[in-house]
Amino acid sequence: QKVFPDDFRKGGIEIDSQITDITLHALDSSRVTPAYVQNKITFLNYWFVGCRGCRQEEDFLREIRQYFSSNKQVLFLSITPSTPVDVEAYLKQYGDWGFPVYTVGGFKKVKKIFNVKTYPHNQIVVNGTVVENLQVPIVGQEMKGWIIARIEEELRKLE
Repeated sequence: QKVFPDDFRKGGIEIDSQITDITLHALDSSRVTPAYVQNKITFLNYWFVGCRGCRQEEDFLREIRQYFSSNKQVLFLSITPSTPVDVEAYLKQYGDWGFPVYTVGGFKKVKKIFNVKTYPHNQIVVNGTVVENLQVPIVGQEMKGWIIARIEEELRKLE
């Protein structure tokens, strides 16, 4: 049995497609440019304030981030259509999960730029190329283990 059935691996920017010419600005004023993600594995988490599935996966995202915390080749980014004010209030109430948060300016803009239509949505991106799309909350040790193994597999390819 697959951890992520193929139905949950569709949507978003197509696998093997390049995420190009996107510069993101985080709540903490940091920026991500295409050059910044070169020679790196980037885990993108799409969520919004009020999303129950997004809330369910936060502890697992925190654990995955912690697992790779000493590896500078693995980046974790959070992208949300929620407003900065709403995100700051949410993070104050629930805490963060170790990802810089990039507000993109509404659901339509996230859909236009990243083709994300459902939440939560997670992608693994290598050198700017999408290698995995996951449209299901990451809940459970099996899912967490699969994502860690998948990122480690891509790290070996970068060596």
